[in-house]
Amino acid sequence: MKKLFVGSIIILILLLLLFKIPTDKDNLYELQKTINNFENYSTISNITIMNQNKKSTYKIEETFVKPDKFKLKIIEPKETKGCIIIYNGNRLFLNQPIIGQSISIDKVDSLDKELFMGDFFRNLNLLEESHITQETIEDEKYIVIKIPMINKSDLRYYQKVWFNIKDFTPYKLNLLDKHDNVSVEILYENFCYDTVIEEEF
Repeated sequence: MKKLFVGSIIILILLLLLFKIPTDKDNLYELQKTINNFENYSTISNITIMNQNKKSTYKIEETFVKPDKFKLKIIEPKETKGCIIIYNGNRLFLNQPIIGQSISIDKVDSLDKELFMGDFFRNLNLLEESHITQETIEDEKYIVIKIPMINKSDLRYYQKVWFNIKDFTPYKLNLLDKHDNVSVEILYENFCYDTVIEEEF
C-alpha cells in the first residue's frame, strides 16, 4: 500500500513537470531567445497616430535587419504610395517615385525609431525594468510587455507590445503617454522572422 502511494506521488510529480504551465518568467526567457537569435524580420505595419482629436493612418511594408537597418515602403495613404525609405545604419535614403525624386541624408539624429519593433527589441535587452502580463484576444493568448522608453517625452513614455504566445511574433505595439493613454498604435500583419531579403540595404 505504501509503495502504491509513493508510486502515485511520483507519477503525479512527473505529470506536473510535463504539463507545467509556463510562468511569465519562462515566457520572457523564450521571447528573449527568439529576439537574440533572429537576424531580420518583415511585416506589414498598420499605424494609427493619435494627435489631440485627429487620427492619421498609414500602411507600411517594413523590413528590419540587425542591428539597426530598415526599409519602409508606403502602401497607404495613396498620396505617398510607393515612397521608399531606407536607413543603412548611417545614412537615410528617400525615394519618391510619384515625383521622381531621390535624396540621401547623412548624420540622421531624429528618426522615430520607437515606431519599429527592432527598437523595442533593443530596448528590452538594455532595460532590466519591464512589466509582463498575459492577455487573451479573440481566443489567442498573448504575452504583454510594457517598458519605459529610453528617450522619453510626455507623449511617448512607454512601449507596450503584445506577442503571440505560440511563436513570439508581435501582434500589436502601442506607444503610451505618461498617463498610459495610447498615442500611437501599430497592428502587424504577416510578421515573419528571418525572411529572405531580395536586396542589401
